[in-house]
Amino acid sequence: MHATRMPPDLIVRLRRALPYIGIYAGILALIAIFLFPILWIFGLSLKTRLQTFASPPLFFWEPTWENYEAVLATASFLPALWHSLLTAGGAVLLSLVVGTPAAYAMARVSFRGKATIYYALLMMRMLPAIAVLIPMFMLFSSLGLQNTTISLVLAYTTFGLPLVVWVMRSFFEEIPHEIEESATIDGASRWAIFLYIVLPLSRPGMMAIGILCLLLAWNDFLFAAVLTNNATQTLPVLLASYSTADSGVDWGQLAAAGMLVVAPVLIIAVMAQRHLLAGLSAGAVKG
Repeated sequence: MHATRMPPDLIVRLRRALPYIGIYAGILALIAIFLFPILWIFGLSLKTRLQTFASPPLFFWEPTWENYEAVLATASFLPALWHSLLTAGGAVLLSLVVGTPAAYAMARVSFRGKATIYYALLMMRMLPAIAVLIPMFMLFSSLGLQNTTISLVLAYTTFGLPLVVWVMRSFFEEIPHEIEESATIDGASRWAIFLYIVLPLSRPGMMAIGILCLLLAWNDFLFAAVLTNNATQTLPVLLASYSTADSGVDWGQLAAAGMLVVAPVLIIAVMAQRHLLAGLSAGAVKG
């Protein structure tokens, strides 16, 4: 019997498809690598304490929600969630309100020392957090703001503001000057042009940098641990309380609390995915 030969056109198609198959396989491998820790923690949050320490590890089990019920029943969880939302949201709002007009001035207005201010803001962002933590602690203590939500909002704003100015300046430079010149001819002031023309066009950039500032403030542990107490602590600080020297680590509740911390930011990022991609790509064209 003669071996069946593949048609020449099919061989050509397979050769053309091989590079794409490799690309898709690489993308799927990267997705699996990035999603594996989240899926593992989610599975851990649905296990009992005995199932968590089972050897070999259980890959098929009857899920339980008792860890989530225990976390939500904790008296300090909802206040910590509220303080995280308040500090992160306040820092994002303040960074955008102050940083967006500053970025527009950097992009459109010529004044002495503009480059120095611009790169000084960038250098502020490059400083390690521990280098400014003690001065901030002393400053807030002298102002009576220690252990308050306002101190965290101001601290996070100092790190989010340079990012807003850096990204939004590049975004504003992508907007054609002709649009603003036409509005000027029609009698619009600089402030009116900024509010009613430039800001709507820059919405994707604001959405992108807003999410980055939100992640910066939401995930911070160092500043929250030093500048707050039990009454004003945020979720990252609360997560550390699930590991104690007396009772060890309650892995199930820790995983459940971790998933509850990740969920809000993950939902916001998915909902704003289109604006996030557009904003980051537009802001990366010029620097």
